[in-house]
Amino acid sequence: MLPGLLSIVRLAWPLARRDVMARYRGSAAGLAWALVAPLAMVVIYALVFQGVFKARWGGAASDGADYGVRLFAGLIFFTASAEVASRATRLMLDNANLVKRVVFPLQILCVALVIQVGLHALAQSAVLALWLLATGVGPRVSWLWLPLAWVWLLVLQFTLALALSALGTYLRDLQHLVPVLVSGLMFLSPVFYPVAAAPTALQWLLALNPLTAPIELARMAWFGDAPDLALLWPQALALPLLGAVAWLLFKRLRPGFADLV
Repeated sequence: MLPGLLSIVRLAWPLARRDVMARYRGSAAGLAWALVAPLAMVVIYALVFQGVFKARWGGAASDGADYGVRLFAGLIFFTASAEVASRATRLMLDNANLVKRVVFPLQILCVALVIQVGLHALAQSAVLALWLLATGVGPRVSWLWLPLAWVWLLVLQFTLALALSALGTYLRDLQHLVPVLVSGLMFLSPVFYPVAAAPTALQWLLALNPLTAPIELARMAWFGDAPDLALLWPQALALPLLGAVAWLLFKRLRPGFADLV
């Protein structure tokens, strides 16, 4: 299984590298924009929610820095998943030359998308780790859970990429609808607050949101919070099922891609 996974990554890496380089080519700041944009969002959100609305993490007393880093930890995973979802709707259309003219395993395009978005998220996570180290918050034993959170996130993103790239090829309106839905989903994800602090009615919606578990797991790992197994286990069991459905959908719709791009 591992050799097969490595061969897939080896095939996808040139595509991911090409897209990353093309994205920042000609930019004065270059790859630094991958860090500047999310950090600016954190500052803005922290000022609004913590400074204006006096939000506290889980209702406990906390300063702006504590709220900001916890917000950043959740925002890393959410923004990465949002980018995968939004770009996946046009993935086959943007790679029409591969879809129409080359005998090519098209699922590799989904892997390449996940890799290039993951590189940005990894750089942001490195900044978060350095901040926690500099402020004496880490390292912690709980950081050993971070690889599990990352694997969970990557599997979920690949599932999203498969499903939305297939559907987006047939339903062009998805490229406009998905970004709108993603914007609303941010407030129904544990980005600005922990699940435990949400009202009971909202906790049910959070339990159905597939982004809830990896975001909560990553934050538990970063800050040493106790894991909520009642939340994690149902989503852990549902993830392989969602992946299987996405893969079957992709295989079923794939024969028509070349006629539609």
